Amino acid sequence: MEEKLAFWSKKKKQSGDIVGVCQMPSGTSVVCVRREKSGLPVLQQLNWEPFVSEQERQEALQALVRQERLTDDSTVAVLPPDSYELMQVELAEMPLDERRAAARWQVREMLEFPVEQAVVDIFDVAPFGSDKKPLTYVVAARKSMLRERLDLLDEAELSLSAIDIPEFALRNLAELFVEDDRGTAILLLQEQSGLLTIARDGVHYLTRYLPSGMNDLIPFADGDFEALTEQLDSIVLEAQRTFDYCESTYHLPMVSRLLVAQTGREIPAAVTYLDDYLTTRVESFSFDSVMTVPEGSEQLELNQHLLAIGAALRQEGD
Repeated sequence: MEEKLAFWSKKKKQSGDIVGVCQMPSGTSVVCVRREKSGLPVLQQLNWEPFVSEQERQEALQALVRQERLTDDSTVAVLPPDSYELMQVELAEMPLDERRAAARWQVREMLEFPVEQAVVDIFDVAPFGSDKKPLTYVVAARKSMLRERLDLLDEAELSLSAIDIPEFALRNLAELFVEDDRGTAILLLQEQSGLLTIARDGVHYLTRYLPSGMNDLIPFADGDFEALTEQLDSIVLEAQRTFDYCESTYHLPMVSRLLVAQTGREIPAAVTYLDDYLTTRVESFSFDSVMTVPEGSEQLELNQHLLAIGAALRQEGD
């Protein structure tokens, strides 16, 4: 199953550490994860470089790579959520290269830019416990945008092995929670929006992008509970619709729990409210018992790097 933008994927691995990079509008997250043969994955380091200008971002990334000696480690870059398009298509059984070509033809009228300017890849999602035909999805991104990101990493002397999407970065995080025998959902609340991903047994089933983010919650976190609950009601509605869609489309029973990763500020009432009104257990996201993190790290800070950490958890064959 292809779960990477294969156009920009290489088979390259020099050491046991994986660097994860996520370039967001506000800055660049760079992390390094080591997977031990036994024991928990180890988050070696994490860095956040605020975005000021393209030149300063380039210089800061180069300085960071040299300082932390990351040039010998495989690097997985994850695209920010607004930099690609994801569409469902119907494809006949055929070799992979022919399926990609057919997918490119199908989405030509669906893209917001000419298909000739696109890098296109596909992945399948098979219904849970069923012999029904898998659903096929197309990922499309602008070649020019990917080239810019590739050049940035190359000039920083990072050894790029793959460019991935947030859906699979969050799927990699969900795989850490092996005690959740019915799968795990992760809700990452960023400044402007949210990402809700549902995964089970290493399979990504669905990611829904939510229009509500931390900027919609924080203004009401200190007393205006009625206004806060109005914002949370929209998240509850979107989350429940997502769970219902997974059940009807993929025959996926309700996951064991939903883990909520807040950024900028922790609002305990948000987790409590979601737990009260959703049909699964809701808890705050935590790396306790699933990953070793640098001493003194605060979960709120770690949440800012979740996409980069998920990228660095990618394993060969994903």
